[in-house]
Amino acid sequence: MNTKGYFVIGTDTDIGKTFCSTLLYQGVRKKNGMYYKPIQSGGIPKDGKLYAPDVLSLCQLEGIDYQEDMVTYVLEAEVSPHLASELEGTVIEIEKVKKHFMKLCEQYDYLIVEGAGGLQVPLIRDQYHIYDLIRDFGFPVILVSSAKVGAINHAVLTMESLEKLGIPLHGILFNRVKNTKESKIYEKDNIEIILKHSPTKNHLIILENAKEIEEDKLNLFLKGEANG
Repeated sequence: MNTKGYFVIGTDTDIGKTFCSTLLYQGVRKKNGMYYKPIQSGGIPKDGKLYAPDVLSLCQLEGIDYQEDMVTYVLEAEVSPHLASELEGTVIEIEKVKKHFMKLCEQYDYLIVEGAGGLQVPLIRDQYHIYDLIRDFGFPVILVSSAKVGAINHAVLTMESLEKLGIPLHGILFNRVKNTKESKIYEKDNIEIILKHSPTKNHLIILENAKEIEEDKLNLFLKGEANG
């Protein structure tokens, strides 16, 4: 497999994974890159079909039509995928996900994969988790974190789990950084402490209300050489 890819996870839900995945997709799209959401819960019903909200969001931001090939499973309940699948009687077949993944790898040179929530989220109860999917795909992780109060604990615990699982961390995206007079003190300190615990210093700071990342900075981040 020659496809270069990254698996995007968050330290918490609603941390901005989809927005950050969109920014990363912008960086690889012109290089024959693709975005992929293996399993999406909280599907939006329309015209007898379920649409993946993360795919919808990305496509709207990019000004492109909704692409069904960006997602394998769309589940309606807005809960963890393992529970959503149980509630609607859908059996998640990991082999189906893997086949879809391999098909995309054959078509594209770059792939941005967005997970569902954090590292420990179950996809199949008591059997298969997000971390299992990451290991099966073989891509390094891009961790989306905040810099707010509480970020240190969430980020450090996630990085410790990655290390124990033998999953490489490519870099950290600090998302929705306010950078106000009041927040600067703790945001700067939180970022410094998180990076001290990180096996890589490759990171970018994404300010609140940002709409893009400078191309040069994004390229450095994808290479593993960014410093904010």
